[in-house]
Amino acid sequence: MFWQKALLLVFLGIVVPLAVYGVYVQYRTATQIVPEIRETLVEPYVRALQAGDYAAAHRLFTSAAFKAAHSLEEYLEAQRINQAEFGPLAEVTLQDSEPFQSAGNLFSGRRYYWGGLVWRGQNRETWVYWEVVREAGAFKIDAMAERFHERLDPRLF
Repeated sequence: MFWQKALLLVFLGIVVPLAVYGVYVQYRTATQIVPEIRETLVEPYVRALQAGDYAAAHRLFTSAAFKAAHSLEEYLEAQRINQAEFGPLAEVTLQDSEPFQSAGNLFSGRRYYWGGLVWRGQNRETWVYWEVVREAGAFKIDAMAERFHERLDPRLF
């Protein structure tokens, strides 16, 4: 009887507040963070790519970790390949089934948002996965990959 009461108190005192906090974080992400990512990162990034200003897209919309992993020359080559394969970029939209969601790593302390986008060129479209971080008060692209069903293939977009 004592153990049952103790477990109930643990459940009510720890598990329920954590569950409520988790629901709050996802609600806040859906109502505040996702629109901000769309308006301050996705849309201006797409406009820069459509204008052919790839250097500005790399400089303004990618994180320091992304830039350290992918030089401007590598990024420009990837954009040339994308242009040849997909044609001129028509639009990029958020996937309704995979909006940006809050994530984090307990061990490293890294906090990020991950989500899916639909990358539409004039020739074809594909699904793209992004990880986004907040850096110096602005959202920045931290990682990219092309999605094939349940598999992620590293690729720059």
